[in-house]
Amino acid sequence: MMKPSDIREILRDLGTSPKKGLGQHFLVDQSVLHAILDAADIRNGETVLEIGPGLGVLTDALLRQGATVIAIEQDKKFAAFLEHRFLGQPFRVVQGDAAHLDWLPFVGSSPWKFISNLPYGITSLALRKALWNERPPERVVVLIQRDVAERAMDSLRGASGKYKAKPKTNLLSLMLALSSLSARIVRRVPAKCFYPAPKVVSAVFEIIPMPLGERTEKWGIDPEKIMEVAKVGFAHPRKVLASNLSREKDLTKAIVEQFLEEVGVNPKARAEDLSAEEWAALVKRFVVGGSSLLVHG
Repeated sequence: MMKPSDIREILRDLGTSPKKGLGQHFLVDQSVLHAILDAADIRNGETVLEIGPGLGVLTDALLRQGATVIAIEQDKKFAAFLEHRFLGQPFRVVQGDAAHLDWLPFVGSSPWKFISNLPYGITSLALRKALWNERPPERVVVLIQRDVAERAMDSLRGASGKYKAKPKTNLLSLMLALSSLSARIVRRVPAKCFYPAPKVVSAVFEIIPMPLGERTEKWGIDPEKIMEVAKVGFAHPRKVLASNLSREKDLTKAIVEQFLEEVGVNPKARAEDLSAEEWAALVKRFVVGGSSLLVHG
């Protein structure tokens, strides 16, 4: 496990320093690394995709567990460093921006897992690319901001009766609810577990994706259609949902309010007030009504 002094020495040799814009915070805590590996449950020869490997702390641990690791690293110096460090091992580094690359050609046709210390700035995008492609991973274990993980979990547990008030939904928590069999916070991770320390607390977050074939059966509609409408609904979060959705050419606010009432939702609700089940019911009502919300693009 690298210590901060090791990281500083390597960075000095590479003639670089941590780039805030790329979310470069290097893990320096062994117990957190063990928690990630325990959750990942790596089997020998398994394919793992890692985004933002940095100097290879997690990469090295995954390889020692027997994984075949494909890493996408945007920093050219880090990519070259990793290629040299893991030469001769079942490892491939792709230098580029993971946000703009198609991941599937890299993982091939075999089952795969998505294990990463994610740069905070691409959390939602990375999870969407993992969970909503044509071959989702078997398991996702990522280091993300604690508040993002906790809000997602609150929304997923909304019907458990633990809360006096119904938890608020956002696009990430809705996406997880629509595409996951289960999710959990494995452990919270203080800022001191990274070098340099970020300004936020993190969490190890585990997701078991729902197979694509089961999603439409569960929700009674293609979840992509639900997300398509939800993006419009969340476009102006402080406005009521009926106002956001009535911006579409064939919908009036009165029609949207009627649809909301028909599916048991307060017509004055905001997008964040709807659960995944309510979003699914609303979008199915739009389908019956032939809304252009579902035929754009």
